[in-house]
Amino acid sequence: MLTRTPADITCRLRGQRVEQQDLGQQRMQRVKVKKQNERSVPVQTGRQYRLSEGEVMSFSIAIDGPAGAGKSTVARCAAQKLGFVYVDTGAMYRTIALYMLEHKVDVENQNALEKALSQIEIGVRYQDGMQQMLLNGVDVSGRIRTQEVSDQASVTAAKPAVREKLLNLQRELARHENVIMDGRDIGTRILPDAPLKIFLTASSRERARRRYAELQQKGEVCSLEEIQREIEERDDRDSHRAEAPLRQADDAILLDTSDLSVEEAVDRIVNLAETAMRDAKRKEGARRGIHSPEARIQELKNLMLREDSPLKGQLWVSDDGKAAVYLAASAGFCFGVHRAVDTVYDQIKEGQTPICTYGPIIHNEMVVADLKQHGVMEIDDEVQLSGITEGTVVIRSHGVPQRVYEQIKGQGLKLIDATCPYVKKIHQIVKEKSAEGFQIVIIGNAHHPEVEGIMGWCSSPAIVIGTEEEAQKLVESGIQKPLCVVSQTTFNLKKFHKLVEIITQLRYHESAILNTICNATEERQTEADAIAHIADAMIVIGGRNSSNTQKLVDICRKECESTFFVQTFDDLNLRLVPSRGIVGISAGASTPNNIIEEVSKQCRKTILLNRC
Repeated sequence: MLTRTPADITCRLRGQRVEQQDLGQQRMQRVKVKKQNERSVPVQTGRQYRLSEGEVMSFSIAIDGPAGAGKSTVARCAAQKLGFVYVDTGAMYRTIALYMLEHKVDVENQNALEKALSQIEIGVRYQDGMQQMLLNGVDVSGRIRTQEVSDQASVTAAKPAVREKLLNLQRELARHENVIMDGRDIGTRILPDAPLKIFLTASSRERARRRYAELQQKGEVCSLEEIQREIEERDDRDSHRAEAPLRQADDAILLDTSDLSVEEAVDRIVNLAETAMRDAKRKEGARRGIHSPEARIQELKNLMLREDSPLKGQLWVSDDGKAAVYLAASAGFCFGVHRAVDTVYDQIKEGQTPICTYGPIIHNEMVVADLKQHGVMEIDDEVQLSGITEGTVVIRSHGVPQRVYEQIKGQGLKLIDATCPYVKKIHQIVKEKSAEGFQIVIIGNAHHPEVEGIMGWCSSPAIVIGTEEEAQKLVESGIQKPLCVVSQTTFNLKKFHKLVEIITQLRYHESAILNTICNATEERQTEADAIAHIADAMIVIGGRNSSNTQKLVDICRKECESTFFVQTFDDLNLRLVPSRGIVGISAGASTPNNIIEEVSKQCRKTILLNRC
C-alpha cells in the first residue's frame, strides 16, 4: 500500500546544522546527525523497501534537466503517486537568490557572499504534499517564482559556497527518506549513487511556450521569442559553468517531454521507479541471501497461512523447493459472467430459435465462438437490431442503454436480460440521481460497452473520466450541480480512489460518491497484486477485449516485469517463463475454467516436473 507524502515536515539549515521536524501524527524513527552541534533528527518513514521482517532500505530518484522542462511539476506528481518526499532543489537556490536580490548582495564578492550566507536560514516545509520554502522563517514560495529571481538563481547557484551550504540539507533528506529530488546536478553531484537517475528535457521552443502560458495566466506582459532566447541563454550558462555544470549523468535515462502530457510523463517515471525499486530490492535481497527461491517460496507459504491474506489459491512446489506455481483462487468466471453464459446455453437447450445476443455476451473469444457454433448470432448495434423480425434477444452481461430495451419490446421480440446484477444496480442509481438533478460522473472507459450502457440510463448527459487529467479538468470546470459518482464495475480500484480524491475538491455536501466496482473485481485485483509482488513471473489469462483482464495485466506488470498476457495455453511460450522461483497465474472474470486448468496443468508439468 502506498503512503502519502508527509503532511507537514519542516527541515531547516543554518550554518552547518541540520534539523528536521515532523509536525504531523506520522510514525517516526530517530537518527543522529553529527554536525556542528549534535542533535536528534526525527525522520518520516515513507515507502521504504522491506527486505525481511524489520529490515528496510530507502530509495532516491534523481531528476536533472534544463529550466522549464517541467521537472518540478512532474517530480511532485510522481512523488505523490509513489508516496515519496518531493525535494525541489531549484526552489532552495531561488530562495537564496531572492535574499541576494532583496539585500543587494554582490555575489561576485566572495566576502560579501559568505557574510550573506551566514545570515540566511533556509526552511523546507511539506504541507499536504506541497513543498514550501521559508527564508528566515517567512514563507517565500510565491515570491521566488519571478523571472528576475530565476535569472539570479542561475548565477547564484554556480557559486561553490552556495552549493556547499545546501548540499548537507539535500543529502540528509535523501539519507533517511524515499525522495524524488530535481535540479541540475542531482545525479552527477548531490546523489551520485541514486538507483534511478532521469534527465528530463524538452525543446527550448516547448519550454518557452509553457513559460509563456504560465505568465499569461498571471497577467504578465511577455514575449514568446524573448522567453525562448532567455531559456537558451540560461541553458548555455548552466551547461558551461565551472561548478557542477548541467549535464546528463552517464547512467541517467533520457526522458523528452516535448510531446508528452504531464500525466504521461509522470506515468513513465512511476513505471521506471517501480521497476528500479523491484530490481534494487531483489539485488540487495540476493546479496544478503534473503531472496533465494527457497526463501521466497517459504515466505509465500507463510503469507497464505495468514487469516487476513488475499492469497487463498492453490500452490504447487517442486521437490527441490526451488520452483512453485500459484493459481489464484479468484481466477475465472465471476457470478455475473456465469449467469450470462448459462442464460444463453439454457435458451439453446430449450430449443429457442433464432437466438441473438446484443453484443458479445462476455469478452471472451472462445466462449463467443462456441456459442456461434450452436447457432447464436451476435448483433452489434441498433441498426442491426432493427433488422431482426423474430426470435430471442439476450442482453449482454455488460448491459445496454434503456432505449435498446424499448426497441426490442417495440419490435415484438422476446427479451432475456443477462445484464450483470452489479451493472443493473448502477443503471438504477444513475436513473434516479439524474432525475433528481445530479450530474452523473462515471469513472471508467468511455468506449467500454458497460459505460455506454450506463450513460443510456441517465436523463441528462453524463461525464466520463478515466485519467487524473480528466478528473482535474472536471474540478477546474467549475460545475455547479451536485455530483453522483459511480464506477465501471471492472475499473482499477486504486485508480478509482485516486480519481475520487481529485474530484472531492468539488466540495458539494449533497454529492454522492459510490464505489460500484464489484466485489469479485476487487478480490481478483487484490490477489493479483499480492502474488505479483513476490512472483518471478505472472501469467494472466483472458480475452483481448476484456477490460477486467487488462486491468489485471496492468496491475501485475507494475509489480512483476515478467508478466505474460495469454488467451489460451497455445499463446504461452514456456521457454520464456523462469524455471526457478514463483510463477503466479490469474485470469479475468470471463475466462472459462477449462482454459485456466490447461494453462495451470502445463505450467506445473513443465516448470515443476521437467526441471533440469
